[in-house]
Amino acid sequence: MTRAIGSLVALVVVVLATPAFAQGDLVNGHVSFLLDALPDPDARPGRQTVTEVRARLFAERRDDFGTHLRVVLSGHVDGLLVRNGARSETTHDAIARPLDLYAELTWPRAEVRVGASRIVWGRLDEFQPTDVVNPIDLSKFLLEGRSEARLSVGLVRGRVFLPGSTTLDLIAVPGFRPGRFDQLDEPSSPFNLSVVPPALVERRSPAFGAASLQGGARLSTTTGRVDWGATVYRGLRSFPTLTLEPSAVVETFPRFTMLGGDFETVRGAWGVRGEAAFFVDDQLQSVQLARGVEGQSIEAGVGVDRRAGSYRLAGNVLVGRRTADEGGLEESDVTLVVAADRSFARETRTLRLFAVYDPTDGTTFARCIGAISLRDDVWLEASGGLLTGTSTTTIGRLSRRDFVYARLKVYF
Repeated sequence: MTRAIGSLVALVVVVLATPAFAQGDLVNGHVSFLLDALPDPDARPGRQTVTEVRARLFAERRDDFGTHLRVVLSGHVDGLLVRNGARSETTHDAIARPLDLYAELTWPRAEVRVGASRIVWGRLDEFQPTDVVNPIDLSKFLLEGRSEARLSVGLVRGRVFLPGSTTLDLIAVPGFRPGRFDQLDEPSSPFNLSVVPPALVERRSPAFGAASLQGGARLSTTTGRVDWGATVYRGLRSFPTLTLEPSAVVETFPRFTMLGGDFETVRGAWGVRGEAAFFVDDQLQSVQLARGVEGQSIEAGVGVDRRAGSYRLAGNVLVGRRTADEGGLEESDVTLVVAADRSFARETRTLRLFAVYDPTDGTTFARCIGAISLRDDVWLEASGGLLTGTSTTTIGRLSRRDFVYARLKVYF
């Protein structure tokens, strides 16, 4: 066992033995152990059958100091106890990361948040075009969903509560954080989509300062029975654009400007939602030219959902279009998303279904997660994911990454 894994195990033992962690009013969190397998039954070259054991310690504390100051401290320690089969290696890894680590000043008509945080924009299920503030961890997105996949970023957020139900959010993100295929030993991860050996890659991340500064604003309000919002954001793509140069493949993170809008309303027993993001200044990956090209893109969708007792059903339709004058780039796609949740036996059993289908490429991603409460604060969870079809999209490139996992989670 490596020193990193030994440190993780020692930390778990110390935390669980610390009296403060036994006091629910001080610190909340959980410890989990996850065993997953990616069988890859395809015998073609590049076969990658993988088994892993992952562990996580998550802890969170919230404190209010008087009526105007709130402090939230949360973070996690993740350990890759073992990964077998990935690129014919056995690997280990451990990381410690903050999630929400901020102070918030509050008044009746305004609040200011400073620190590391996750900000949720958008109203659709999982695929949210305007949700651009936080990068994501792709492995977490596939295994658990977008809410678990968001990576925190350092930011300053100011909110002004205007008359009625109108709220104005202003956000500044001074530093850049890239998205990840996997936070645990990314080069060997089965979810790593990079096809270029690390030795041949030159990453050019924006330097801290003016080159990495991002920010935007969101106005949300209610008109009649419709909640709606408008967004503008100037940011950096969290996954890189690749440029083929004589000595290396260069990764860069181009800027974009997004104008967005969303709405949500209720019609009888049905909720109706919509969201659109117009990337008026964007850089798109050109396979033909082996580099990024200036262009524009649009991502938009509408959805419906219905709750009936312990059931929730939802369906979304998204369309996308990307165009660039150089290289003749012109792409369109349609994505269908369905989701369903069901709880049983006084919420001691849960079942979650999620599926994505792209009829243009014929690609599909389906995931089912079932969980059962073994006793108070102890849950056993099992999941399976199926990916079919082959294309240049993210899901199409993961077509041989079907997975199953079992996880034990203990809350404190």
